[in-house]
Amino acid sequence: MIDYDKPFAGDAGRFYLPETRRWFTFRPTDNAWALQHDLIHAIDVLDGVRFGVVRKGIAYVATDEDQYGNPVLDRWTITKRTVLSS
Repeated sequence: MIDYDKPFAGDAGRFYLPETRRWFTFRPTDNAWALQHDLIHAIDVLDGVRFGVVRKGIAYVATDEDQYGNPVLDRWTITKRTVLSS
């Protein structure tokens, strides 16, 4: 059974965002800023990486940073989430 609140080992998986018709891959992160804000995944996007938390049907993705250094999160409704086996 998968515990969605804990990081995965290696490449975690991928998901589909119907709104943009794009696939995204994600993996655990070791970025200190992200982990400080409980963002356990690095999500590969066109311009690099964004940090967030990928759950079964929702991804919370940091798209900006406020004036205090806290993440501004977008909520993405995702489908076809697949966890890669190691």
